[in-house]
Amino acid sequence: MDPTTLMILIAAGLVVLMILFWIMSTYNRMVDLRNEVENQYQNLETQVGVKDQKVALVEQTDLAQLGLESEIYDKIVEARKLFAQAKSSGNRSALSKASGLMDSVLPSALAFAESNPQLTSHNVLVAGLEEGVHAISKMASEVEEYNQSAKNYNTFTEMFPAVIVARMFGFKRADLFDQYSDEQVAHMFDRRADLGSFVESKRSEADIKTEQLKDEIEAIEAEAELLEAKARLKALKEQAGE
Repeated sequence: MDPTTLMILIAAGLVVLMILFWIMSTYNRMVDLRNEVENQYQNLETQVGVKDQKVALVEQTDLAQLGLESEIYDKIVEARKLFAQAKSSGNRSALSKASGLMDSVLPSALAFAESNPQLTSHNVLVAGLEEGVHAISKMASEVEEYNQSAKNYNTFTEMFPAVIVARMFGFKRADLFDQYSDEQVAHMFDRRADLGSFVESKRSEADIKTEQLKDEIEAIEAEAELLEAKARLKALKEQAGE
């Protein structure tokens, strides 16, 4: 073999080794980024799980008789169904939707529970829903960290020439999680305050009607007792006259 051919083969071998080394390092970098996304997703799933446990308290407590909107129950049922599906299948879109539904009902349910202290499990329900509402604010930072990890991963896998390795080994784009703005979070808690005032006013009207009904019953009972007393008095007078 002449020296020129040997040099060409050596150069080609070095190029192949460099390409293989680049593929290996790029692949490992993608795995690291993907694992970071998965870890952040697990944190999100944990927080949604906390909210799922807390909205379950509403299902276990019959608040409908006290006037809780049926729409809230419907959202809770749908949210818990989506969460169960997301947890079993890893469907991140379903998890995001389930989380959004839970966030839309937790402040309202808490306001309603706070306005009904006559509930047997009032303290347990309120404490649980407060934890659920706290999870909403806590999850905001978790969502931000997850989305940043997902963006880093997506950017790296979509850049050339790394995209070649991504397609070779089946690295797929990571879905972003819905993120609330400060205004949206404020609106949730404004809704809680509005509902609390609404429920309180409704309860006041109900209390007034109840008091009026009690007064009427007491008046009727007093009148009945008076009539009975008069009848007895008349009977005694008749006996005395005989």
